[in-house]
Amino acid sequence: MSRLLTLTVLIAAMAAPIMAADSPKVLMFVRDGARDLELMLDEETGVMKEMLENAGIEVVVATTSGEPMKAGSFVLEADLKIADAKASDYDGFILPCMAPAPGSPLPSEVITLIEEAYVSGKPIAASRGSVAVLGKAGVLEGNAYSYASEVDVNERPEFKGGTYMGVGITQDGNVTTAGICPLASKGLKLPDGTEELTRKFIDSLTNQD
Repeated sequence: MSRLLTLTVLIAAMAAPIMAADSPKVLMFVRDGARDLELMLDEETGVMKEMLENAGIEVVVATTSGEPMKAGSFVLEADLKIADAKASDYDGFILPCMAPAPGSPLPSEVITLIEEAYVSGKPIAASRGSVAVLGKAGVLEGNAYSYASEVDVNERPEFKGGTYMGVGITQDGNVTTAGICPLASKGLKLPDGTEELTRKFIDSLTNQD
């Protein structure tokens, strides 16, 4: 190996986040069907992943297929299929919005994982479109949450029993939600909640008893 190549490898290793043996490990489920995949990979999942890793947290990315997601110059590598994930392997769960098109499929395994994580008291975070996933897993009942807008629970029963707090960031115990993702931020001219959501999720992970 040349001296220049050796130096390059050493610099890259020094720049990479260092994960301690007892570092928290979180599962990030990235949903298919984004209406603007390049934007969401760049300004949502990429931001979340970088912030978590910079905080010394190991991030495992799961997709439906287990394949990478690519758009433009952005690539999000996947570590596994969501069907192969086990709730007991992770200390927390984060669900980006991904701005899915209406009717985009949602693997049933995601609901099961979130149900198990919630019962176990593990920190969970979800942005905008994924807040409804928490509702389907029973997480919103008895909890305050943020979402895109207040909904009619007769039409959206997954939100029944929760307390709507607006589109900002809401943290209720170990459950953190945001109502504005990068795509919504551009369309509605409101602040994107990605960074604050991730910071609060990190706090809930690192402040566990």
